[in-house]
Amino acid sequence: MDRYDKNIIALLIEDARQSVSDISRKVNLSRSAVTERIKRLEEKGIIKGYHASVHMDATSSVAAYFSLTFRPIQRDLIEPLVKALPEIRSAHFISGDLDLILLVEAENMARLTAIRVEMDTWPYIEKVTTHMCLCPAK
Repeated sequence: MDRYDKNIIALLIEDARQSVSDISRKVNLSRSAVTERIKRLEEKGIIKGYHASVHMDATSSVAAYFSLTFRPIQRDLIEPLVKALPEIRSAHFISGDLDLILLVEAENMARLTAIRVEMDTWPYIEKVTTHMCLCPAK
């Protein structure tokens, strides 16, 4: 990676939606050269994707961790249920007294409650504990 590649990456990190024309003007290369460099960086896995950073308004969204215990645990039955809820931000099957920890972020308390009620219907569920997040993550 040379200085042009580093500058292109820095510009894409700053704003991945800017046009190749804008980037080419800022790094003083032709559009075709910038396009080729970006393509090469993607192929090498240096650029792994382009993402939207979304701001959730802390006054309207709520978050909680749910710790779940199953008897017996049937991971193949549970995974599709977890994947079906878009509000689940992370899911971890763990060892010890708990079987699964979920981080859930919902638009409001009513939706978070509905998700919690739904979890009570999951197969082999023994216990669900809710741990409310008091401060949004920064």
